[in-house]
Amino acid sequence: MSDIVLKISVNDTEQTVPLSVGRTRIGRGSDADLRLEDQGLSRLNSTIYNENGRIWIVDEGSTNGTLIDGVAATACGTPLNAGNIISIGNSTKIELAVQQQNAEPAAVPEVSPSETPSRSGNLSIGPIIAIAAAIFVISVSVVFALFVGLGSNKAEVANVSDFEDEPITNRNSKANSSPTPSGSATPSNGNSDVPSDITQPTLPDAPSGKKYAEMSETEKRSYVEAKAKRVAQVIGNASGEKIPSAALDRILRDVNSFATRTKASRLSGCRFGDNLAATYERASKNAPFIVRAFNEKGVDPRIGLYLAMIESEHCVCLQSPTGPLGLFQFTFATAKLHFEPSDGVIKGATISNPDIRCQPEPAARAAASYMKALTGRYGTGPASVPLAIGSYNSGEGGLSSNLQKALDANSGLPRDFWTLIANSEILSKQFQAENFKYVPKFFAAAIIGENPRDFGIELNPLSTYSK
Repeated sequence: MSDIVLKISVNDTEQTVPLSVGRTRIGRGSDADLRLEDQGLSRLNSTIYNENGRIWIVDEGSTNGTLIDGVAATACGTPLNAGNIISIGNSTKIELAVQQQNAEPAAVPEVSPSETPSRSGNLSIGPIIAIAAAIFVISVSVVFALFVGLGSNKAEVANVSDFEDEPITNRNSKANSSPTPSGSATPSNGNSDVPSDITQPTLPDAPSGKKYAEMSETEKRSYVEAKAKRVAQVIGNASGEKIPSAALDRILRDVNSFATRTKASRLSGCRFGDNLAATYERASKNAPFIVRAFNEKGVDPRIGLYLAMIESEHCVCLQSPTGPLGLFQFTFATAKLHFEPSDGVIKGATISNPDIRCQPEPAARAAASYMKALTGRYGTGPASVPLAIGSYNSGEGGLSSNLQKALDANSGLPRDFWTLIANSEILSKQFQAENFKYVPKFFAAAIIGENPRDFGIELNPLSTYSK
């Protein structure tokens, strides 16, 4: 048996503490579960999650940040493996380690004097043969294991997409891990010493070797389920919880809706409903500065790529009939809070008389700032990112009030966006009509954007366009 522990070094003092199941908050304030005497720590600095054997860490907006082997932790969560060194505060170092429990000492059989061999007497041949046989079996096993290990390393092929059919933490644990695409916010720690206690989730199999249009309805559902789970994992759900059937129905419907546009005519100008390839080609041109802006805020850039897809289909100066403007459809009030400089935001701006909201790069930086704030509001656990995405569309107050209604209806429900879908009948008509569509549509856009060739679009995954 083994325990997962934290080996902590602060100001030349060391301690080892077991890592609890669930949430462990680290900081110097009274709210922290693990309080450390380091003045460089924020009151609530970082949180480690240990759920179903999957372990990840998030930075809680600390002053000095949270580094994993020298790489900044993301606001959406960074998977941890045994041997990772967490650096926080002025001098705090925390190593995630596996500690073997002390086993009961084996009983030593009593041997009568008559059975004890003398140094000069004849030794029994039976024990010698047994020992030699054991040594031979162990030696053969070691050689075989080394041969298999070396062979499997040579056979490994890197995939350019973080949405490949394998969980993130599996890829992080490979001795020869495939490189993270440039611009991805999910670092690969490359540490092969994964604790045996950390289990990997079972994911549905997606059909291979077929374009989406060639799949049967059953195959399409299997494909969408597998890819939706990859989306959930890379934007924060590292523990791999199942997406409810009702939510999957909505995602599948939206993927099918997008897919019907593969044969649509290309439209003039920039507007919704364009040919699907034309829409994603436009997105690939916006991708580099969106990736850069979201990485700078520690938010996974794929969130920005597909928010822009849902808000404007990557039209840089689109305007809603209700007034929001630009690539990310900012209202005047929200834009004032997140654009720099804020005096570039002008009340009453339009497409014909635009303001800074129609400048795509400042808009991307403002959207990253806004999503950072929303994620912080709803927490940084695995379910928080869909909540933050949903609130981008509904407004923080609207989502919060509907979420509370859903939770009050059944106290056993988890605090996540899918809870809202499961309790749709008690929520506002506006929320049912508009906000329910938003997060599933985000997932559908991400499934296509990270697997474009499956839909007949000759592009690489959008998140790989970083230059």
